[in-house]
Amino acid sequence: MNPESLQVIVQAGGRGSRLRHHTWNKPKCLVSVHGKTLLNHLFDRFPQARFWVIGDYAFDQLVTYHQINPPAVDCHFLRARGKGTMAGIADAVSQLDPERPLLLVWADLIIGSIPNWPTETCPVLFTTSAFTCRWSATPEQGLQEIPSGQNGVAGLFYFPQAKLLPCPPESGEFVRWFAATCSDYALLRCDTLEELGEFAVIEQNNDRAGFCRFFNKVEMMDDRVVKTVVDDRFVELHQKEVAWYQKARELGFQRIPKIYSESPLIMEKIHGAHAWQMDDLTARERRSVLTDYLDALDSLHQTMSKPADSDDLQEVYLQKTIQRVQSIEPIIAARKQDTIIVNGKKCRNPFVSRHAGLFTQILSKLQTDRFVPIHGDATFSNTLIDNRLRVWFIDPRGYFAKPGIMGDPWYDFAKVYYSAVGGYDLFNRRKFKLYVDDQTAEVLMNEPLFAKEAQQIFAERFGEEMARIDILHGLIWLSLSGYVKDDIDSMIGAFHFGLYWLETGIAHL
Repeated sequence: MNPESLQVIVQAGGRGSRLRHHTWNKPKCLVSVHGKTLLNHLFDRFPQARFWVIGDYAFDQLVTYHQINPPAVDCHFLRARGKGTMAGIADAVSQLDPERPLLLVWADLIIGSIPNWPTETCPVLFTTSAFTCRWSATPEQGLQEIPSGQNGVAGLFYFPQAKLLPCPPESGEFVRWFAATCSDYALLRCDTLEELGEFAVIEQNNDRAGFCRFFNKVEMMDDRVVKTVVDDRFVELHQKEVAWYQKARELGFQRIPKIYSESPLIMEKIHGAHAWQMDDLTARERRSVLTDYLDALDSLHQTMSKPADSDDLQEVYLQKTIQRVQSIEPIIAARKQDTIIVNGKKCRNPFVSRHAGLFTQILSKLQTDRFVPIHGDATFSNTLIDNRLRVWFIDPRGYFAKPGIMGDPWYDFAKVYYSAVGGYDLFNRRKFKLYVDDQTAEVLMNEPLFAKEAQQIFAERFGEEMARIDILHGLIWLSLSGYVKDDIDSMIGAFHFGLYWLETGIAHL
């Protein structure tokens, strides 16, 4: 089969209620796993195909999301008129080339690989043992409504020509209709499938998220870590990381792993845990860890300095932040409101004309006289705590505004605060619930383990400069909103967290 001739119908209708709060604000096909929406996994799996995506629940959100993030494939969105897994299929089929092949797939499937395209001239029904399905099929028994974890009907159907799919009714269950209508079909086993239709499966995937970005591959050995780039678009980012390790080592900074090779990047394995996971520490131990964080960063910052560049500050803190928020603005329901209530706090919205002057006020507070070597992303996820409660720094950002190790030292401290008090590491693993309308937002998350001690230590250490930390904290969240484009809830939640912390900082100016 010529991949360019393939037509794909994605059944993405339904509320996805089994996914609970993950679909409160978006359709199931936009739930993110492994750094991509379920729909983008399908787009990437068949990059030369033409797609017809059927939706109903949160359909406007589905369309708006893809206006913000245009898919790299030829894609059409159809609003279903009926109910059930049949809904919208007839409308989609009416737009297909009847002579070209068709793949019909449920939106909650991730397809690893297909074992050779079938050569049959009849419809092909895919079976799997990768998960339990409500329907099963065998050559002997045919299609039966009997659950199976061995010969389950996976929600994946292939038609060598689209005209081989009889025009279905507007409502009902597709598999039941197919069983009653299509007697001539072949079975093809495909066990490289992953079904993401259950809450527990999504939660398990989120727990694993953040171990490494989707564009990296990390291999853990007994005493070494091998890190390679699997997406060529991110080679430059990887090179910046390697260059940062080189320079930090030259400057005598000791709290980083030894580098054994740069291509591929082979590093010493630091035996430790991320601070956000260390729920067995006493309050005194948490204070010790946080103090070591700040002292270690101070030691890095003191290795050299140069005059600060005010243009770089403006680019990183304002221009980048404004651009990122503007890139996702259509998805924010309250974007035109002068003020938004976030977690009970009335927050000014600097992205409307009435409060646009806040950015000038903010920039004046963020001026500094020196740039120093910085890590650039000193969150709990990018550091490890060893058994002596010492902090080790990994996964550096590798640049501030320009490539290199130099930047604003306050940025490092704000990133620690972002984890310790803001709960970034929990947020990054989708450990939050989002309630939102066009005037208010509730971003609900458990209090981070280090929050109380961090607020005390930061206040003691930085005093009046806490307004600066809070403002930077807010800007970091706002900037994140335009970076986490794989997940609508994260985009919306980060925006509102940004307003919350920005208001906290501005109130203390």
